[in-house]
Amino acid sequence: MALRQPLSINDIRSAIRELSARADLARKEGRPEDAAELEQRIRGYREELTARP
Repeated sequence: MALRQPLSINDIRSAIRELSARADLARKEGRPEDAAELEQRIRGYREELTARP
């Protein structure tokens, strides 16, 4: 796993919005596996966001 820079709260929120839009598009295009992977990433970002003070 690669090391990554800590993200700001705004960066996390932006990533969640972008990934949510991509997941919606994947579902509309009939790509449920891609949508599921994106949803998994979204969950990770939401967990990171809730862990912040």
